[in-house]
Amino acid sequence: MTTIKIAEAKSNFSELVSRAAAGEKFVIHRRGRAVAALVSPAELERLERIANMAHRLALALGQNAELLKSVERREVHPAMAAFGLWADDEFESLTDEIYANRDAAASKPGLDL
Repeated sequence: MTTIKIAEAKSNFSELVSRAAAGEKFVIHRRGRAVAALVSPAELERLERIANMAHRLALALGQNAELLKSVERREVHPAMAAFGLWADDEFESLTDEIYANRDAAASKPGLDL
């Protein structure tokens, strides 16, 4: 992937479009920050297809649909989705079970060695 400044992209736009159509990828920077990408329609379709498959997989694994929407709107970091694979009621019951097991273990008499 080639990084170019926005002024260079403006002055060479036609050439960059041709190169992108041939499969090259460009990240366009303004003041040192990435602001756009130039890719072929086939690459864009591939990326969208992958994102759609990941979304469907997350839903199939029980991910909260509202959390996924928040990730898509960039309100929540995508890493947060990794921690929401259980539905809230399942997570609560798992938490309760863990605490119950800890309490039961703490109430057992200790071993004298």
